[in-house]
Amino acid sequence: MKNGFILITTLAFLAILAANAVLLSDFIRFRAELQHNQNAQFLVDKIARAGISAGETILLLDKNSYDWFTDIWVKPKHLEFPEGSVDITIEPLDTKFNVNSIIGRDKSINTQAKNIFSNLLSVMGFPSSLLDTLLDWLDSDDFPGVFGAESEYYATLVPPYKPANGPLNDTFELAYIKGFTPEILIRSGERPGLIDLLTIFSDNKINVNMADPIILQALGYSSASVEKILNERELRPLTMNILMRIDRRTTGSLTRVIKFSSSFFKITAHATCAGISSTQSLVVQRANNKITRLRWERN
Repeated sequence: MKNGFILITTLAFLAILAANAVLLSDFIRFRAELQHNQNAQFLVDKIARAGISAGETILLLDKNSYDWFTDIWVKPKHLEFPEGSVDITIEPLDTKFNVNSIIGRDKSINTQAKNIFSNLLSVMGFPSSLLDTLLDWLDSDDFPGVFGAESEYYATLVPPYKPANGPLNDTFELAYIKGFTPEILIRSGERPGLIDLLTIFSDNKINVNMADPIILQALGYSSASVEKILNERELRPLTMNILMRIDRRTTGSLTRVIKFSSSFFKITAHATCAGISSTQSLVVQRANNKITRLRWERN
């Protein structure tokens, strides 16, 4: 009986040792994989940042007084390194409507910007009540518009939160505003989402050389005029004279709102290295042959 107990104890001890050996082996392998992944992640992040820097250089190589679809920065770029590769895309942001421009720095409503956003909702077939809820989110008071919403409404939500009562820090913040549903904000098939046409980075002017046709309509151009504009910019960059010839009245009312070049861009770099990927974005402002970095984003 005693010998049998010793045998059982010995076998149990050996089993524990064997289990520990397996665990140790797994741990060593895990540490090696972790170290490899950490090194690869470090490298792929560096490659992505190199792609961002390349994008900044490409933007500075563009010396045109306009920005148009044939410019050097428009076509995506692919770079190969010994350690991996990176794909670079550059998106002009001031081809979109700056949603923060509706409220001026003095907290007053910018009537022209308000009308453009109202037109945008109409062109896309979205409820006009979204204008009221947006205004209430942006303005500094706590008095709701006719179809708006202020603190009293947002306090009833689960979880409750307060309206910003100030400018958006990101267009994704729109999702917190009453009525701005995913169906309205997010792209569906060929139809862009509202968020695709809005920005918070611009000088409150829109580059009509590259703006979406929906934005052109929101600016006040008729469908016929938009078609003429699109036909013209297929052939050459637009100018004020071209737009005046197409629609003098509308163009004349937009001289403070439209432009033909871009100053704000989003550079995105997607890098791969040893099976690991990294996507990083940088919002920049280009002015006076200089790049100013505004916001890093890591996806």
